Amino acid sequence: MRFQTQILAIILSLSIFGLGCSTSKDSDLASQLGLGNPVITEIDPPSGSPPIGTTAGTTVTIKGRLFSADTSLTTVKFNGISASVLSATSTEIVTVVPAGASTGTLFVTKDGPVYCDENNGSAATNCYGRKFYIDCYKSSDNLYGEELGVSYPDSKTFEITGQTGTKALRIDLNPDGPTNVKIACETYLIYSKFSKTCGRTDVGTFSDTSTWVYEPTLTFSSYYTVQMFVTAGKGNCTVSFP
Repeated sequence: MRFQTQILAIILSLSIFGLGCSTSKDSDLASQLGLGNPVITEIDPPSGSPPIGTTAGTTVTIKGRLFSADTSLTTVKFNGISASVLSATSTEIVTVVPAGASTGTLFVTKDGPVYCDENNGSAATNCYGRKFYIDCYKSSDNLYGEELGVSYPDSKTFEITGQTGTKALRIDLNPDGPTNVKIACETYLIYSKFSKTCGRTDVGTFSDTSTWVYEPTLTFSSYYTVQMFVTAGKGNCTVSFP
């Protein structure tokens, strides 16, 4: 009787072990086939720029699980703007920030009925979203050093130490309405400002001093993080919100 009990215990253990292996293999197979809703676990880098001038958009690697390994069935959108999918596996997608992209939600979708939910709620189908920040300065390889961050309504001052110099600015506007931004330097200046989608507007030409301006006030109609380059002569400059 004791021998029979031991045999039954061994058979039961083997059955449980076999079931566990089968479940694990089925789960691995489902992941390899991309069955189920996709999940994003990491975006590298978490910020980047679209194409600016001759500089290509930032290459972005999206990591996660349950992606489609078929690039033709995989869609990546940066705040609604479709991007090219360079490669795809069940756990990794490589793409490039497209022209026209702005800060917002990056969505990954795959073949079949698709319903996207910014909060990745239970109603989302074949879609997953994560925040992605558009950084227009990213394409400049830190050309003008670290950006100076200024947030409404606080002002900040920076110094130009050379005969002339350029400072990169990142300005968070008033989230509740239009914003005036004043750039006041001890000398005349020129500047470049970027739109939400990194379109660049230059005011003044370095080689033509007649185009330089004094203490300009810029008006922005809606909230976003403005990135700028300010070039001025030696002295102090202040960014404020009049």
